[in-house]
Amino acid sequence: MADRTTQTVKVGFVPSYRSRFTDWCGKMYDRSLAAFGGVTGLEVVRPPEGRTRHGAVSGLDEAETAADHFLAQKIDGLIVCPLDFGDERSVGKIAERLNVPVLLYATKEPPAATDASLARVSDSYCGNLAAATALYRRKTRYHWAGLFFPDEPELRDAVQTFVQAVSVGKGLKGARIGQVGLHPAAFESVAYDEPALIRKFGQNVITKSLAEIVDAARALSDADPQVQAIMERTRASVPVITAAESYLPNAAKLELALTEFWTENRLSAMALQCWPAVHQTLGLEPCAVNGRLVEQGMLTACEADVLGAVSMLISYRSALGRTVPHLIDWTIRHREDENRLLAWHCGNAPLCLANDPRRTAIRSRADMKGELTPEADKARGGLHQFQLKPGPVTLCRLAECDDAWKLLIVKGEIVPSDDVQAGTWSWVQVPDHDRLYRTLVENGFIHHASLIHGDQTQALELACKFLDLEPVLT
Repeated sequence: MADRTTQTVKVGFVPSYRSRFTDWCGKMYDRSLAAFGGVTGLEVVRPPEGRTRHGAVSGLDEAETAADHFLAQKIDGLIVCPLDFGDERSVGKIAERLNVPVLLYATKEPPAATDASLARVSDSYCGNLAAATALYRRKTRYHWAGLFFPDEPELRDAVQTFVQAVSVGKGLKGARIGQVGLHPAAFESVAYDEPALIRKFGQNVITKSLAEIVDAARALSDADPQVQAIMERTRASVPVITAAESYLPNAAKLELALTEFWTENRLSAMALQCWPAVHQTLGLEPCAVNGRLVEQGMLTACEADVLGAVSMLISYRSALGRTVPHLIDWTIRHREDENRLLAWHCGNAPLCLANDPRRTAIRSRADMKGELTPEADKARGGLHQFQLKPGPVTLCRLAECDDAWKLLIVKGEIVPSDDVQAGTWSWVQVPDHDRLYRTLVENGFIHHASLIHGDQTQALELACKFLDLEPVLT
């Protein structure tokens, strides 16, 4: 099963100095480490004490020592700071050997010296340009954060964004994506190029037929303790279930079969064939099951949308696992507010995203108002029904054509509504709907996107820079 704890990335810190480690260098070193301590999801790896002078880096020998240490620690990124003028050769050598994303910043100049030398105390402003040149010439993927005194909040914010961007790349590289079944016959739009995923991210798609999952579910007994436990958790999760009695045991069995597939293959995300096949074989809709899986960190996209699942993984990694995404449909424009759109799907959102837990339900497709008497052979139960909680959100969608990859990044805000609607839904306010919709149409983005709470736009843009994705902004 997936881990819902906060995701971390290991980042090697390269405090660079020119030849003499001054008191100023020591202050900038210590204050930088203190700033890093306020960054969520960051594990800092320093150059090894005892094998480098002062635990910092100057010269090629110390660069090799630090690089060996970082490689052994399997770091995911580098943060480079010239504490004074710095040493461009060691910065370039470490970046060259590690080949990971780099964040570069320099320190501001303190008050000028008043002694006879009139020397500059820091000189980081000047030396930083040499370090940047070393990175540029090696075609290192680096991001310039800015000039800071380390205790300024802007540095902490820049490092936080960097950590989230590195987390995206770490999550995508070599990921295993599960695909259960086929996409709906009419949905050519969710088709994807599996070899392109391998070439770009080193990913593997692990396939399994829906028939195998259904057989595994059917092999379970209603009395199985695991089935009973899921049924109890499902009953306790929502105040209302208006589906046939057969829904609960069948849904619990499907959830167990999918969880086993996920766990055995150590998946990072998964796409599931849903309508009409699951209803035809198990007599239920899998939407709420998808939501329960996502809430546990098992990111599951519907309609066998593999790139939708990868988009959910991007969202999840950018948020460091602190909240979960929801695969939505771009559905309709608001009838009165032209900059509001309906982010909806049949009922697959996880319950942790509900605006009001007291107003959640599991419904059948034919009876979203809960007014009809469930019939065992007709009630296609299994769809969550609720409005998502309000607040800032980020929507994204990964797309590929002819080995050219791009990522749609959209900032919006869920606006609470008194509406009652089917499925799981929210009205999302965007700055310019006309521009957004034209972007979707003219860039070939399909009707699915990953929505996640919080503003992840800066982290996603930076991830695009490190992953060589074209960011498509609106």
